[in-house]
Amino acid sequence: MVHSSNVLLNFNNEIRQDRLAMLHNSILTASGVLVICSLILLTMGLFSYDNTAYGHANPVSYSPTANSIISGNQDESLPAKVMILFSERPEPKVSYIHVTNSKNQRVDNNDLLITGQNDREATVALDKSRLSDGVYTVSWLVLSRDDGHITKGSYVFNIQQQQLQQLEGVTSASSQNSNNTFSDQTKVDNVNMSLLISPLHVGLSTFNVTLADQSGNPVSNIRNVILSFINKEVGLGPIVANLNKTDVVGMFTASGSYLSQPGEWEIKVTAQRSGEYDLNHTFKTTVNGATTAS
Repeated sequence: MVHSSNVLLNFNNEIRQDRLAMLHNSILTASGVLVICSLILLTMGLFSYDNTAYGHANPVSYSPTANSIISGNQDESLPAKVMILFSERPEPKVSYIHVTNSKNQRVDNNDLLITGQNDREATVALDKSRLSDGVYTVSWLVLSRDDGHITKGSYVFNIQQQQLQQLEGVTSASSQNSNNTFSDQTKVDNVNMSLLISPLHVGLSTFNVTLADQSGNPVSNIRNVILSFINKEVGLGPIVANLNKTDVVGMFTASGSYLSQPGEWEIKVTAQRSGEYDLNHTFKTTVNGATTAS
C-alpha cells in the first residue's frame, strides 16, 4: 500500500510539472504574440504617419511663383504658361488649372498637359493677348493617380509695368493712411485676435495680425500665423499666406495680392501655438464694399 501511494504521488507530481510547463509555454507564446502584434501595430503606425505626411497630390513648385510681380514692359517678359509640379501624378481627365484676371475672365487656353518629372508636372498655356497689368489667380484641382484623392487650391501672381510698380509703392503708402481699410478683432480661447488689412482693395495689400492676452500683453508662444483666403462667389481658394514675425512680439504681417477679385472674402486666421491648441477664426470682408466679421 505504501508503495502504491508513492507511485500515485509521483504520478501526480509529474502531472503538476507537465501542467506548469504547459502554462509556462503558453505564457511565453502569448508574450511572443503580444510582441509581434505590437511590432505590427508600430509598423502600421509608421506607414500611416508617412502617408499622412506625404500623401495626396500637393504642389511642390509654381511657375510663375506665388505672389510674384512680373514686369509687363515687353511681350517677351509675359509668361507663356503656368506650370505646377505636384508631389504625385495628376489624372489629366479630371485635373485642371484655370487662370483668371481680376474680372474673373479666363486667360488660359484650357489645354492642360501632364509632362515632366514622372508625369507630375501640369502646365496650361496662357493667351498673351489677354494679359495686361493686374492680379491673376491660378486655381487648380488634381485627382491623384497614386492615391485617388482630390486636392485643390489657388495662388496669385501680378503683372505690372515698372512705372506702375514705382507709382504703387507711393500710392500704397498713402492708401494705408486713408479710411479704405479693414479692421476687426475677436476673442479666441481668451486671446484677443485682431486683423488689419490696408488698403482694402483688389491688388497689393498689407495684412497684419496681432495677438494679445486679456491684459493686453502680447502672446509669446505663437509659432506660425497663417491666412487662408476663400471667395465662394467665384470659386477661388484657398489662397494661403504665411505671415512673418515683426519686431513687435505678438504681431505678424504679410503683403500680397491675395484679395484678387471683388466680392465677399472669408479670411481664416490660424495661429499655431507651442504647447497649446491652435487659435482659429474666420473674418469676412467685402472688397470695394462694406466689411463684416463672423
